[in-house]
Amino acid sequence: MPAVVISFVDGEVLHAETPEITFDLAVLEAEFRSVDPNGQRALFPVSAIRQMLVGEPREAPSADVLEGWDRAAFHFIDGQVMRASISPDAYLGRHGGVWTIVEADTHEVRTIAVPYTSLKGVFHIRQWDSRPLGERAENGRLDQLARILAEREAGATGTAAMPQRRALLSRMRRPHGGT
Repeated sequence: MPAVVISFVDGEVLHAETPEITFDLAVLEAEFRSVDPNGQRALFPVSAIRQMLVGEPREAPSADVLEGWDRAAFHFIDGQVMRASISPDAYLGRHGGVWTIVEADTHEVRTIAVPYTSLKGVFHIRQWDSRPLGERAENGRLDQLARILAEREAGATGTAAMPQRRALLSRMRRPHGGT
């Protein structure tokens, strides 16, 4: 059973061991060691969990390998954003996803498990934004809106060849027997 650090929506953190995390059920079963000898196993509603760190961090692969990974921005409901390169072996279950990631500007691989109830979305991004945070926030939304409108107009008139991309979901493995 993998060791996990469970971060709950209310800020509580719990160290536990769980069976393989598949997010097939709306609850997570865990064994934990507590000061209280009366509790050792629990079922947690997935909706109460913000994020889980699965296993131990390890050294990141070479830059050549990371180039083949997608870049993504995880936007959480609480407003936090995590930018990371995500491995192609991401697993999407019914109630959440498990991603192997290397966060931007770090050199370690971590596996995270995030219930969908904690996310606004996971956005595929083309390149890291190197501007300072203050500059990104000022005109970012207007620039993004202008770019989206220009792409839509170009696509509607057929003047610009839109690049063919594989859907992000098509690059991830599906749960057993899933559709």
